[in-house]
Amino acid sequence: MSTKPTTHRSSSKTNYWAAILRAVPLAGLFYGILVLAGNLLCYVIFGDYTNFATKVITGLQLFLLWLIVSSTVRTLHLLSKDMPVVILWLAGGLTAIVSVLLAPIVLSIVYKMGLEVGPSIADVSKLRFYLILGLIFSLISIIHVRVRNKALGSTLEWVIVLGLAALFYVYYLK
Repeated sequence: MSTKPTTHRSSSKTNYWAAILRAVPLAGLFYGILVLAGNLLCYVIFGDYTNFATKVITGLQLFLLWLIVSSTVRTLHLLSKDMPVVILWLAGGLTAIVSVLLAPIVLSIVYKMGLEVGPSIADVSKLRFYLILGLIFSLISIIHVRVRNKALGSTLEWVIVLGLAALFYVYYLK
């Protein structure tokens, strides 16, 4: 007679933070490398860092930030499925800030080696903006990994997007 395999839960509060302390800096370094590749690719395509190329690079960097934050949240969820939602959410915001702070370090290392690597989006005065972006990206990613009902998940995503659009309209366009 075979016995049912036992499962061991290795998640505890200390393991949450150990996973976060491993995943977040690695995500930041990976973001820096992707930003470097994107900047160099834009330089090859546009020939120089013109005004349009800078706008394309900024859009690419924001897309990469979304990609890194959501993949870090998904990875942390896979590492510990019982991690509280608040910790996942804050880890997404932390990932955004660490990524934006580590990207210029990677760019400056390459710049000191003699390559012109273009603009960087990191600015200490804009860290609050990147924190808010990271929290929004992580919230959408948490909806994807935690909400089982697809219709409810899609509705929650639309509520977030439309709410942000309304806030943007009220505060910046009016």
